[in-house]
Amino acid sequence: MRLIKFFTLIIFLLAANQTICAAEKNPVRIACLPIILQRGTPDEETVAALEMKMARATNIPLNKTLQVAEYISSEDSTATLNKIWQRLRSENKKAKISDAVKILAKDLDADLVICPILRRYCEETIPAFGSSLETHLSSDVSAEMIVYDRRTDELADKKTSKSFHDSYNTLGRASYLAGECLDNLIAATKLRETIRAISK
Repeated sequence: MRLIKFFTLIIFLLAANQTICAAEKNPVRIACLPIILQRGTPDEETVAALEMKMARATNIPLNKTLQVAEYISSEDSTATLNKIWQRLRSENKKAKISDAVKILAKDLDADLVICPILRRYCEETIPAFGSSLETHLSSDVSAEMIVYDRRTDELADKKTSKSFHDSYNTLGRASYLAGECLDNLIAATKLRETIRAISK
């Protein structure tokens, strides 16, 4: 009886070891594109803050030790996407960026592609004049997030927007609205859950 238990334990450990080795040999390849700016350009500080949100949402703790994921160079991802997008647009003016993202996953052999887009970013401050004693602020932000999982062929493409038109308030700044939009999109696409699942 002890001998049977011993051999069962040995088989279990060998199977577990093979699973670990397989995971180490085949990390999930992730392409996380820098935020694409379409209409309007935020200042460097705002872009850095938004990129930091994305970095935190896509970070896998202890990945350098576990090696469960391999992050594809953002430069390679961006250059490849630009070529794909130019080709698609020349063939079809109604092509969608999500179509390009699927092709990008195949071309880069990426398991997961994350594409954040700042579709619109504008802010205008109107100084106080005449009888008005308050500075007026008008801000408009629109954003999109595409997350494509090639392992399951599942694509999440979510859009959101926020605006502010009132007396000046720091919470109405376009930079603040952009951060809120990005937080909402990270939640809507279940990006954090997808990333967490990789480390399990």
